[in-house]
Amino acid sequence: MRVAETNNENHILEAARKLFLIKGFKGTSTQEIAKEAGTTKSMVNYYFRSKDKLFAKIFREEFKNLFASIASCIGSDLPLKEKIAQIVKLDIEKLMVIPELPLFVVSELHRNPEMILNDIEQIPIKNLITKLDKDIKLEVLKGVIKPITPIELMMNIQALTIYPILSKPLLIHRLGLSEKTFNESMEKRKKSIADMIWKSIQV
Repeated sequence: MRVAETNNENHILEAARKLFLIKGFKGTSTQEIAKEAGTTKSMVNYYFRSKDKLFAKIFREEFKNLFASIASCIGSDLPLKEKIAQIVKLDIEKLMVIPELPLFVVSELHRNPEMILNDIEQIPIKNLITKLDKDIKLEVLKGVIKPITPIELMMNIQALTIYPILSKPLLIHRLGLSEKTFNESMEKRKKSIADMIWKSIQV
C-alpha cells in the first residue's frame, strides 16, 4: 500500500475512533467519519467497506490493548493485592471510555471467535495464568488468603467491573441516575471493588 493510501486509511481510523468513543456506533454516521477525516464517504467505504467493519476493527484493537495491559499487570512483580487493584482500575477506565466494548466482545466471540482469538494469540495466556496461580499460592502459603483458582479470581473481578457498564442504560434511563452520579460511582468502585475482592479471599 502506498504512503498516501496508508495515511488516508490512518486518518479515517483515527477519525472513526474519536467519533465512536464520543457518540457510540449508532450515533456516528459514515458521513460524519468522512468529514472528520477530511475525505469522502466513498473513500471510507473504499478502505473499510462499511461502518460495521470499521467499528469492528477499532473495537478489536481496543480490546487487544486492554487485554495486553491486563496481561502486563499479571506478568509484573507487583504483589497480588496491588495486581487486583490495578486490573480493576484498567478495566473500569477502559470501559468508561468504551462502554460498548463488553457487548462487542461477547457478540464477536459468538459470531466470529477466531478473529478475537487471533487478535490476542501473541499474548502468552497460559504463562500468565501460571504466574497468577503462583502469586495466589504464595499468599496462601503466607496464610494471607484462601485458595482460589486464577480463572475464578479473574471472573470475580470482571463480573464486578463489567456488569455496571452493561447496566448503565437501566441505571440512567430507568432508575434516574444521572451521568455525573454514575461516573462518580464508577470512580469510587475502583477502590471498593478491589477491597471487596481482596476481603472475599482473605483468611
